Amino acid sequence: MMSKSIYIFIIVFLYSTLNISASEKQEVSDISKYKQFGLVWGLLKYHHSEVSNGKYDWDQVFIENIDLLGAIKTQKDLNTFLFNFISSLKESKIKRASEKEGLLKNNYDYKWINSYPFDESLTKKLEALRDNTNINDFYVSTGRLSNIPTFKNEKGVKEFDYKIKSHRLLLLFSFWSCIQYHYVNKYLMDDNWYELLDGYIENFIYDHSKLEFEILKSTLIASLDDSHAYYVSPVVNDSLFKYKPSFGVRNVNDTLVITALYNKKQAARDGIELGDQILEIENDDIKTSLAKKIKPILSTSNNVFLKKWTRWLFFNPSDSIKVKIKKKNKTIKTQYLHLYENFEVEDYVSLKSTSGIENKWQFIKPDIGYISLASITKKELDNAFKEFSTTKGIIIDLRNYPKTISEDDITKHIYPERRRFIKVLFPIQDRPSMVQFDEAPLNFIKDPFMSGSRNSDYYKGEIILLVNHTTQSKAEYIGMAIQASPNCTTIGESTAGSVMNIATFTMPDQTNVNFTSLGAFYPDGTGAQRNGLKIDYQVHESTSDFIKDQYIVKGIELIESEKNPN
Repeated sequence: MMSKSIYIFIIVFLYSTLNISASEKQEVSDISKYKQFGLVWGLLKYHHSEVSNGKYDWDQVFIENIDLLGAIKTQKDLNTFLFNFISSLKESKIKRASEKEGLLKNNYDYKWINSYPFDESLTKKLEALRDNTNINDFYVSTGRLSNIPTFKNEKGVKEFDYKIKSHRLLLLFSFWSCIQYHYVNKYLMDDNWYELLDGYIENFIYDHSKLEFEILKSTLIASLDDSHAYYVSPVVNDSLFKYKPSFGVRNVNDTLVITALYNKKQAARDGIELGDQILEIENDDIKTSLAKKIKPILSTSNNVFLKKWTRWLFFNPSDSIKVKIKKKNKTIKTQYLHLYENFEVEDYVSLKSTSGIENKWQFIKPDIGYISLASITKKELDNAFKEFSTTKGIIIDLRNYPKTISEDDITKHIYPERRRFIKVLFPIQDRPSMVQFDEAPLNFIKDPFMSGSRNSDYYKGEIILLVNHTTQSKAEYIGMAIQASPNCTTIGESTAGSVMNIATFTMPDQTNVNFTSLGAFYPDGTGAQRNGLKIDYQVHESTSDFIKDQYIVKGIELIESEKNPN
């Protein structure tokens, strides 16, 4: 009589055999073929010792092999193709290093290796490459003084043609693989990068017009949810954004206030005046318009940063746009506004703030100083702090991008001792997809993430930091340094949420794409990427009083309040 264990073994064996047979005979779709090949190609690019050394023209290898997939019908044939593809290369030198302490796997995603019905020999090759740390730096490298990834040998394809399917798919997988293995902040994206791939393959397979291709590429880049990944194709700009308004606006709580007229004659043509408010564009409220028109094709770390592109809501392929407008006399009407391909700036006028700010630094009250960091020099900053040394408080305006100073130029005045103001998440050269906190580039240089020095004479009054959606990148970095001072209060709205330096990747069509190269955190572990700077007091502007500069009004109030005694 057959034992129960032998019976179970036979059943399992027969089931697995039938399952393998079915898998071998099952037809594989075009999307699945391209996806599996693209995944293997990307893994080899960044994990194979010889490929990562630049021994092959890897873009050309992709182009030559992708067209061969047309003859593949089953998964068994595809497995053989992929195995032979890997075997055609010089054998990779495999080094599996011991697990390094402090590595984070936020972006580690190789589940696909075991999710496809690869045969055992192919799976072993892929798993060995996955764990390989013997990786060279031809395609991605970091400098001796920086952990920022650079892609200096990505030159693009000289004769790239968007009409050729293999070229379109090369662009997709080249960019996708770069982000998959080297974008530190990938885990913060709204959508799972791997799960987006099927949809993008399906779209990149089919031939498109130049405009459609450029829009598709723009949506791919926008998926990064990174305010540094700004990209506007000239084709998209010349087609969708051809006509523009001859007026400027400011987004005040999702109402657009006309704050500047570049050409008074053209403004009179439409009967618009300074202070008029636009409530809707093409039957959508402003918030909806930003979400529909801007967010899909311009990468932004957060919704507040979308406000930076408010004027783009009027950029249009036709020379007029429908709006609902509230006039200064409170009447509301719907009308069309003229847009212009080109216009001369004539008789420029704008709404002026009533804050009384006219200089880079000045007293705004006898015991309150004001400093704008936009263009102030180190010497001017030193003079300002000297003059403000006995004041009750200083308002530091960071609703701008400091051009001539660093964080050290400020912290030497406001720190009592040297201190850490930021934690940074780095990529790791020989561990694609892995990240690590606070590895100083070289031991003998000063830690760049600490600032200040021992100073018993530091400024002891209140520091009020003003920030908004225009505070980005270096400005956010400097802002985090200012916030680490003992008496800092931050007021405003969320910032751009793209704090650290940029990395630049060149796509096969020679499009340069930027993205935030590192991850930024406060010392307590609170993330700044996408979130922006911590805010102590939100400023809620209204269309009736925003010209008073409610940020400065609130700053003065806090300094003078009993909650902030000097």
